[in-house]
Amino acid sequence: MTTCGKCGAQRRRWPRRCARCRSGPDRADVAADAGEVAAELGAFGWIGRGIAGILRMLLRAVD
Repeated sequence: MTTCGKCGAQRRRWPRRCARCRSGPDRADVAADAGEVAAELGAFGWIGRGIAGILRMLLRAVD
């Protein structure tokens, strides 16, 4: 457990909101931040290449 920065109450780990004062990150903000980090790291490109590779293997197996 961590301590809320706004009211000082004990709260669950990040990214959960504080039960007492309801302060904390919005889920949309957390998702947007995660998407930005993934885009910067090129994770979407790796996922696309992985899916393309799997499809190529399946097509070779069918032929």
